[in-house]
Amino acid sequence: MTTLSGTDLLHHKIDVCFHHFDTDDNGSVDREDLLTLGSLLLSRFGEPATSPKGTALMDGMARFWDALVAVADENGDGVLSREEYRTCMTGAFVASPDGFENSLRPLAEAVVGLLDTDGDGEVDEREFQAWQDVFRTAPEDRAAAFRKLDADGSGKLTVDELLTAVREFYVSPDPDAAGNWLYGPVD
Repeated sequence: MTTLSGTDLLHHKIDVCFHHFDTDDNGSVDREDLLTLGSLLLSRFGEPATSPKGTALMDGMARFWDALVAVADENGDGVLSREEYRTCMTGAFVASPDGFENSLRPLAEAVVGLLDTDGDGEVDEREFQAWQDVFRTAPEDRAAAFRKLDADGSGKLTVDELLTAVREFYVSPDPDAAGNWLYGPVD
């Protein structure tokens, strides 16, 4: 396994996320991709789009898209190429602490809130695996990710632990950050 570090690691993680958002696999991301991903998550968790959790998720997807387009859509076509997405994520959201907090954290909170189906403040492996399935993470990588993130072996991740892992995945250049495992091994 090759160990990535610094900018290469961030670019690799951003590319993984681009794949999650490119729901139609056409090599670009548009608003419909994010709304489709949101709908797939809601369907998987049996959550209506009009419920508080559903509304938070879909609003989070729309706000995140609006923030991406405002920063990265250089040609104004309403579509982000992999390069535009990478530039946006590394420039506006990774380099700026406020970028993550204002644009990506609300979406992350909505996703984690959806995963916590019983509202106990924890996400169990079944809930985690269902999320990862929608994000098209390989089954063996889902299991490895959960084991790595569940450092105390409790079989659950607290909402705060999961939000920390999301933040580390999206913004940390540290090759040893536990959050790098959010979607399986990064190599």
